[in-house]
Amino acid sequence: MKYNTLLKYSVSFLLVLFVGLYGCKSKERIVQADSELESKSSSVLFKDVLHKGLEFSTFSSKLNMTISTGTKTIASKGNLRIVNNEAIQLSVQPLFGIEMFRLYVEPDYLIILDRMNKRYVKESFEDLKDKSPVGFNFYSLQSLFTNSLFIPEQSDVTANDFRKFKYSESRENYLLTASDKKSNIDYAFSINGNDQITLTQLFLPKKNYSLQWNYDQFTLMKNLFFPYEMKIVAATEKRKLNTSLSLSDITLDSPMNLETSIPGSYTKIELSEVLKMFSDKK
Repeated sequence: MKYNTLLKYSVSFLLVLFVGLYGCKSKERIVQADSELESKSSSVLFKDVLHKGLEFSTFSSKLNMTISTGTKTIASKGNLRIVNNEAIQLSVQPLFGIEMFRLYVEPDYLIILDRMNKRYVKESFEDLKDKSPVGFNFYSLQSLFTNSLFIPEQSDVTANDFRKFKYSESRENYLLTASDKKSNIDYAFSINGNDQITLTQLFLPKKNYSLQWNYDQFTLMKNLFFPYEMKIVAATEKRKLNTSLSLSDITLDSPMNLETSIPGSYTKIELSEVLKMFSDKK
């Protein structure tokens, strides 16, 4: 698969997130079985989900990624690194561990580095509000990668925030739903009998955007179970991308200093140029 094709769909997936793998499994994984639902109030459920959430200062994982448009599918290796509440770095390394593409996100801005073509994009989230159909922020993206509850436009979630959600139950899941007037996002969390988020959904009806982030293979990691498989479907009116992430070698709380310096030889391009370049073309 040519590099430009890989770059196209890698960037497309990330742009669909903001505008939007199956690897070898460990032989000794302990995968959690599903438990039956218990009768509980919304406040108790909310506290239980927060209690089961991942606590970390830093997070690092290898990735196997598969991205599909329905007609074409590509695969690549990568690395995900997070400094809690400070920075997220996603590196795509299709050949021999050589980084070809990087996404770097801080609470105020994001950077896209195209190593092959020596170009970069740097946009603030404030500017992205006018260019993208998604109003969620850095903290929402961090929560999606780490299987956590979030509320658009907030940097954290507390037990008292249960009042912002509607609560219901089905045979298989608890469901928490809410609407955010500022970002115009309708969002929902499906939660299993183990008090773990199995599906996060975001909808922007006015802009025909949806995001579904599925979690599976909850595997013992230290003293909790964490999803090692994530499947994401990001869709706009004209585009749909299916992405699978298979995590491995997860490391928590190791010293980490993330920063992205932009080489002086790189040419800055606008996000609008990238959007045109990755528009649907045969």
